Order: sequence, then structure tokens, then C-alpha cells
Amino acid sequence: MRSWIDFDDLVALPVRALTEDPTLAARYRNRWRWISVDEFQDVDEQQYRLLKLLAPPAANLCVIGDPNQAIYGFRGADASCFERFRQDYPAARAMHLGRNYRSTGTIVTAAAQVIASSPNQPIAEMVRDMHERIAVQTAPTERAEAESVVKAIEAMIGGHSFFSIDSGRAIRAPESQRSFADFAVLYRTEAQAAALCEALERSGIPYKRNSHRPLMDEPAVQALLEELGKDGEGTTLADELRAAAERLAQRGDAGAMIALQRLVALAETWGNDRVGIKDAAALTTDAEFWDARADRVSLLTLHAAKGLEFPVVFIVGLEDGLLPLHWDAADEAAMAEERRLFYVGMTRAKDRLILSHARQRFWRGRLRMLEPSPFLRDIEAELVKHQPAQAWRGKPQDRQLKLL
Repeated sequence: MRSWIDFDDLVALPVRALTEDPTLAARYRNRWRWISVDEFQDVDEQQYRLLKLLAPPAANLCVIGDPNQAIYGFRGADASCFERFRQDYPAARAMHLGRNYRSTGTIVTAAAQVIASSPNQPIAEMVRDMHERIAVQTAPTERAEAESVVKAIEAMIGGHSFFSIDSGRAIRAPESQRSFADFAVLYRTEAQAAALCEALERSGIPYKRNSHRPLMDEPAVQALLEELGKDGEGTTLADELRAAAERLAQRGDAGAMIALQRLVALAETWGNDRVGIKDAAALTTDAEFWDARADRVSLLTLHAAKGLEFPVVFIVGLEDGLLPLHWDAADEAAMAEERRLFYVGMTRAKDRLILSHARQRFWRGRLRMLEPSPFLRDIEAELVKHQPAQAWRGKPQDRQLKLL
């Protein structure tokens, strides 16, 4: 027996020990006289119990968080934690940082209207001036929606290829300072990424797909770890990973080199510990490798986008049943969290926000007709401009390019 414990027990066992032994609890309270908790809106029940055991009402305790960004209920986070904190720590002083310096006044105002249905929650005030209205696009299908995203990116960047300029998808705009890294496309579920990846690949636009899935869930990562040590190449784990990735790439595994980058970064910490790197791959998510310096369009779930910001943000799939995500009649708490999730996505945008929905989408096993998200109705008409998604139709090989 190695006496291993699972991840949840790292909190549960200390809670039990401190509850059963008041002397032990007093010792740790005396040891840690000042406690600070960041992202307080994400704490779950066990974490809150641990906090109360370590910091009684008279303790020096500081918690930092935003109730409007409580979006992890599916992980056990308790959205009512701020109200509980006020009851348990009545002497605590509250300081509200109520100004949004990131987004334009238009985006801040619209986001405030979306979140306004949450009672007793402070709303951010705008600092930047009102800017252009938020675009709301309607596409016939999810593929057309993805093509409209590509078309919009090419138009704003000024055309990244001769084809996009010649075909009319974009015009040259030397004054444009946009780069691919300025754009993020956000969606509610991982399943929505497929159409976007296909459209971006067809256009030649570089992109990076980030998610909160463990690395070990990626087929390329699994294949690379299974390939390790088959012929004993390399003197270090990093060298063996490179040799294994080359073999996989030669056999046509397109994701081998991306998987290699991730695992080599982990190998720098774990050295030649093969068990350690596999454990790390199971506990590390792809989103942790997000690099703001890479000149690529970012594809992210709304959850993975939390904490990030981009000059231009697209939120796709704004359909009832998808965003807000629900199967039948959603309960009030679930709908409130979906609303906060949309708010988080909107406030990732600094300068421009484009919202889109499709009339029909292959969703939950079949093609479905979906109504626009009810969240769109919360934004006043003066702040939005409705337009059809003008997706480019056809393929590059179907059209002859003009030489002059």
C-alpha cells in the first residue's frame, strides 16, 4: 500500500482532522494569522468549511472575487458564498472595485443589461467611451456561421492571403493594426469547435484551440505517451518524446507535434520520471498552455476564456438550448449561471463584440431548428446592429483568380 489519496481528499482530510482535533486547529490558526483567498466565487462547500476552520470570525481574512463571474457550479462551486461570508464574518469590510477599464462603454452597458437580472449584485461602471454597436448576426447553419467568422476576421485584418483579397472576402487595409492574436471565438460546448476549425483551416488562418480538458484526454497525447520507450531512443525523457513524435508524424498523426510541445514543457519539471509526467498530463489542462504572444486566433469555451481579454471577440451559438445550455425546462439557479457565463464572455472583449446564432444546427444527434437565445433580448436595440451572416460560398478551387 502506498497510502495515496485522491485530489478531493487534499481538502476533505484536513477538514476532518481540524474538526476532530481542536488543538490541531488552534495550532494552525496561530501559524497562519493572515489569510487571503482569490477567486472566492469559485470555492466549493469543502473549501469553505476549511476556510472557516482556519479563520474564525475575528481572524485577519481577505477574500477577493466577483459574484457575477460565478460560473463553476458544475464543479461544486457555491454561488451563494458571498452571502454566506457576510453572515459568517459580519465585521468584514467590503470594498467594491466597480469600474471596467477593459471594454468600450457599449460593451460594458450591454453586459450590465444582461447581468441586471441578478439581484443585489454590483454592476461595473464604464470608463471608456461608447463605441460602435455590437453586431448580432444570423446564419442559416453552423457552417455558415463559421464561415461568417472567417470572413469577418479577414475583413478586419485586411486580408491575409492573395486569395482572400482577390475573391472579395477582404480588402487591403494598410492602416489596420490587427493581428490574428487579437481575435477570440468563444462557444458554450467543445462540440461547436469542429465547424470553426474546418472553416479556419480552409482559409489558411492560424488558430489555437484551448479547453479545460485534461491533456490525457487528447488522443495525440495518449498516443505519444504509449509510444515512449519502444526502441529506447534518446537519453532523456524529452529526447524520447521527440523521437516518438517523429515516428507518429511519419505515420500521419497530425497532432503529434502539438502534443510534443505540451509534454516537453511538462518534462522540464518531471525530468525522466515517466510516471510523474503521466500524472501531470492527467492533471494539466490544455488551457494552461495558452500563449498571448502566439499570432493565432484563439478558440475557447466560455469557461476557458475566463480571465483573458482580446480586442475582438466572437460569441457563437447564441441559441436557446445551447446558450443558455439546457435540456428541457432549466431551473432558476442553472439559468442564472448561464447568464453569468454569457456576461463573462461579453466582457472578454475590449473593442469589438460580435454575437451570432444559427437557424439550424446539428445538435444532440440530429439537425434542429433553434430559437435565438433569450439573453439577446436583454440588450437594448440602440446598442446592437442586426445583420445576416454573409458567409462566402464555394471553395478556392472552384474559382479562377484574377491576375490583374
